[in-house]
Amino acid sequence: MSLWQKTWKQLGHTGWWLLHEWFYDLAWFVNRIFAPILSKPEFYGLENIPRKGAVLFTANHLSQWDIFFMHYLLPRPAFWMTKREHFQVPIFGGWARIFGAFPVERGAYNRDALNFSINLIEKGQLLVIFPEGHRSADFQMGPGHSGAALVASRANALIVPVGFAGTEKISRRKEYDASGKKIKPRVVVRVGKAYRLPRQDEAGQRLELDELSDLMMSKIAELLPPEYQGYYAPDKLAERKVERENALAEKQARRNARKAALKQGYAASSHQKTGESTDHE
Repeated sequence: MSLWQKTWKQLGHTGWWLLHEWFYDLAWFVNRIFAPILSKPEFYGLENIPRKGAVLFTANHLSQWDIFFMHYLLPRPAFWMTKREHFQVPIFGGWARIFGAFPVERGAYNRDALNFSINLIEKGQLLVIFPEGHRSADFQMGPGHSGAALVASRANALIVPVGFAGTEKISRRKEYDASGKKIKPRVVVRVGKAYRLPRQDEAGQRLELDELSDLMMSKIAELLPPEYQGYYAPDKLAERKVERENALAEKQARRNARKAALKQGYAASSHQKTGESTDHE
């Protein structure tokens, strides 16, 4: 790469970053004006948001307004993991990139997106991921993709869970009072305490990716009313934990059975060889 190309690339990156900063400031200003116009917003746990350092924000996904209210929380410009289809839309795709979004292919292993996310955390940036990967059709939490847990685990990221309740009512549901006047929906945003994913469970066993994903999503579910928890309601989490324990016990039993069979076969073989040696004498 020539000096001119390197200079042009650096200028392009600088221009993008200035726009990125400007978009954050603009959105921050707009959010604080329109949040009370669109809804009756309630924010809890804002003191749990670190002001400095790398942070991975994870949240449930009810509607497009989640992004609006998530931006309300951010202490500085962030990066957003977004499905690749958004970047194929004219104008919107360019706007998304300036906003800090980067593409991820749903239902596939995204090595580039994974490495990029880890690199962002290592550089001290803010990263926002909606682990469900799409908006919930029934407004309950659905199964989360394991990519968020993989990023958090490999980067040892500080995670801040966020729970949204009521954002789906801004566009999809309309409520009216007795006089026919539209009622502003109540939107509740709760921010949980920051944490890091553990490497092992209480028994010292290495945690699998699906267990880490359940743990990550349960931190979000704890911030939501029961009717929003869905796949991560306490009883369903307990069921999956029992299923994993049973599967592990069965796997260990099969392993022990194979060891016992091999040991028995080895003993029989040794006994046969001893017998043959005695007969020969």
